[in-house]
Amino acid sequence: MIREILRFELREQLRSPLLWLVSGLFGLLAFALGSSEAVQIGGGMGNVHQNAPLVVARLMGMFSLFGLLVSAIFVSGALLRDFEQGTAELYFSTPLRRGHYLAGRLLAAMLACLLIQVLAAAGLFLAQFMPWIAPERLGPVSLAPYGWSFAVLVLPNLVLCTTMLALFATLSRSIMWVYLGVLAFLLAYLVTGVMMRDLDNIWLVTLSEPLGLRALSWTTRYWSAEERNTGLPAITGYMLANRALWLAVAAAMLAALFASFRTGRSG
Repeated sequence: MIREILRFELREQLRSPLLWLVSGLFGLLAFALGSSEAVQIGGGMGNVHQNAPLVVARLMGMFSLFGLLVSAIFVSGALLRDFEQGTAELYFSTPLRRGHYLAGRLLAAMLACLLIQVLAAAGLFLAQFMPWIAPERLGPVSLAPYGWSFAVLVLPNLVLCTTMLALFATLSRSIMWVYLGVLAFLLAYLVTGVMMRDLDNIWLVTLSEPLGLRALSWTTRYWSAEERNTGLPAITGYMLANRALWLAVAAAMLAALFASFRTGRSG
């Protein structure tokens, strides 16, 4: 039954012009960031290649944060549409299990959000082949940094953010409260980033940031230009602890989501 719910909801998501519009915009932004030093996020690259593995990882991590802003649309739509349109009663008048319904809808929303990140990665990858980029600004072409970025940053962040948004939607049954939750998360993210900038406790600084960007930054803080041009950090120390902690938080939120999900209109 999960497969049928997933297939139906994913088809609905893929029919949405908004999904393709957002995905296209993310792809274009990534293309601009990868093909021009005039478009920058998070400062200049200095002596680091425009397609360096660390540059790719940082940009894909930033797109995880940007994706949170638009993921609310697709997650809340998947979980709230039936309750807003009054079709939930029809679904749950059948032997359909609420866990199967929730799993199918949540997985479809995750895949829709993943599509946005994939097109952003595609735009970033294609950017390095543009003829106006000086050859000395580019290193070897490789797919490995994209695989690392998805495995270590994008996918864990996607699970964390979509689960958090789904929990907001389930508890509030209101897209307005979902967006308020997103704004509260972003505000807390920015405020804690400023507050912890000068702290000496590096473990606290790196563990408190849920997307792994601060852990990545501290792990590579003293890397040379050569290391930044050719390498990616091992999944140990700050990176391992950060990813393990926030995946555990995502698992706890997922358990709370399934425990709190109700089939009634009022929740």
